[in-house]
Amino acid sequence: MSADQSIRVDPDVCMGAGSCVFHAPHVFAIDPETNVARVVDPAADPLDDVLDAAEACPTGAIRIDR
Repeated sequence: MSADQSIRVDPDVCMGAGSCVFHAPHVFAIDPETNVARVVDPAADPLDDVLDAAEACPTGAIRIDR
């Protein structure tokens, strides 16, 4: 990802399904205390994995700003 791109998870929308971790474990993790996904590498590549994770999110909590 370039410097002008960012990945975010809306904690108010995330239900902790873990599909993001399945598709992009190098980018996302589930916080064990809140059971909400968080971004562990906001500048991660490959972008395809991040896009797959966003598409697979059942609540649409992942935002990719370009």
